[in-house]
Amino acid sequence: MYNVVVKKYGDPDILEYVKSDSQNTNDKCVKIKVDACGVNFADVLTIKGKYQERPRPPFSPGLEISGKIIDVGKNVTEHKVGDLVMSIMKYGGYKSEVVVPSENTYKVPSNMPLDIAAGFPVTYGTAYSALVTSAKIKKGETCLILGATGGVGIAAVEIAKALKTKVIACGGSDSKLKSCTSKGADYVINYKEKILRNELNKLNIKEIDVVIDMIGGQYAIDSVKSLKWNGRFVVVGFASGVIPNIPANRLLLKNASAIGLYWGELAYKEPYSIKQDFLKLEELYNKKLIQPSNHKTFKLENASEALKYLLERKNIGKIVLRVN
Repeated sequence: MYNVVVKKYGDPDILEYVKSDSQNTNDKCVKIKVDACGVNFADVLTIKGKYQERPRPPFSPGLEISGKIIDVGKNVTEHKVGDLVMSIMKYGGYKSEVVVPSENTYKVPSNMPLDIAAGFPVTYGTAYSALVTSAKIKKGETCLILGATGGVGIAAVEIAKALKTKVIACGGSDSKLKSCTSKGADYVINYKEKILRNELNKLNIKEIDVVIDMIGGQYAIDSVKSLKWNGRFVVVGFASGVIPNIPANRLLLKNASAIGLYWGELAYKEPYSIKQDFLKLEELYNKKLIQPSNHKTFKLENASEALKYLLERKNIGKIVLRVN
């Protein structure tokens, strides 16, 4: 088998593509021949040693994969050899073969190509948990998405529209925001060129029911100030690099909630709940209410190039690594 290895913390250039021995399959695990791996911003942080999970080198980055099961542990009952699956992990996905817990492995939604399935779990799983589990969003509510042009953001736009809400997609590029419009966003706001609250006023939107925040920084603070009574602010990430000091008085005055979502850990602590989420997402996929797609595909051995492309923010949506 082949894998991409971090031998010391650093930038994507330090990744090495090496040949290694196949792993044994533990009793509660499955072994998967990997077809493709999803690329996420968290991979960059893991390589630098700056993510919540901080494995010691040498290790492989990678949070999600798709492929075919080639072996199952003796205590595995829900999967069998030959199943097409997608799996999530804390790290270790940039490989041609992985061994992962059976409970963190899920059947690929019917009719979904494996390369699409590779980038599906983290983006759509995170977006669904943010909107449904954390925010408990309701039909007819108004949802503002900060960082809407990234993978999770675009997934959130699609899911929020599928749930019949009014969606305001916010990003830093007019050209990228067009993709949000194509996914059904009712309004788009370029928060790098315009003041968020001023733009909301121009749209005659005085208050927001739900904010899904992938960005942090001043944008997050501005959106908290726009929350409605019983509003919900869901913290997913800090792509701006700035962790905001959320004004607690604003939450108090609006009886609002600020909710953190560390989806990767949630998926490990509550795998059954995540499985149910994926079943709901499969229903939306089969009804064509969500239509996941990949922006660009790189070969596994070119993982450094893929991560640098991600850091340059050239993508609109998902990047994947193909093994074959």
